[in-house]
Amino acid sequence: MKISDSLRGINQKFLYKFGKLDYIIHTKWAEIVGSFFVQHSEPRKISSILQSTNEKGEAIYEKYLYVNVTPSAAVEFQHFHNKIVEKINSYFGYKAIKGIKIHQQLIKRENIVTKKNNVNFINIKQKTREIKNTISKIDNKDLEQSIVNLGLSITNEEEK
Repeated sequence: MKISDSLRGINQKFLYKFGKLDYIIHTKWAEIVGSFFVQHSEPRKISSILQSTNEKGEAIYEKYLYVNVTPSAAVEFQHFHNKIVEKINSYFGYKAIKGIKIHQQLIKRENIVTKKNNVNFINIKQKTREIKNTISKIDNKDLEQSIVNLGLSITNEEEK
């Protein structure tokens, strides 16, 4: 059994929880918005809004990203929203997001760190079980532990 086969199943479970677009935006949020806005914003959802219909009668939808932003940073976030949309679209190579809808909501800096740490503590045991289930045929305990550690580090990197 290849390591890539074991890890592919783990990563797909996380991918199916969100859509590909949601998944990439959530995992790359800190890179997209930078160190300041990552402390004052969080992506919530992506909605498709009917824009028009083409000559064949097919509906044309545009996708908007809904973001919670602390009120103190909302005006500045709005000022940079075009650059943020451009950066998101550059990750995909096409116009994946038409715009951003800002929802002002208090996001405490401590909550972001705490929420992330709580998720890590809760999910580490679950992730470890999932990884061990996919590599159950490996008899070498050292190799098994190394693969578990590798799988955990990969899933943790994807969550950042």
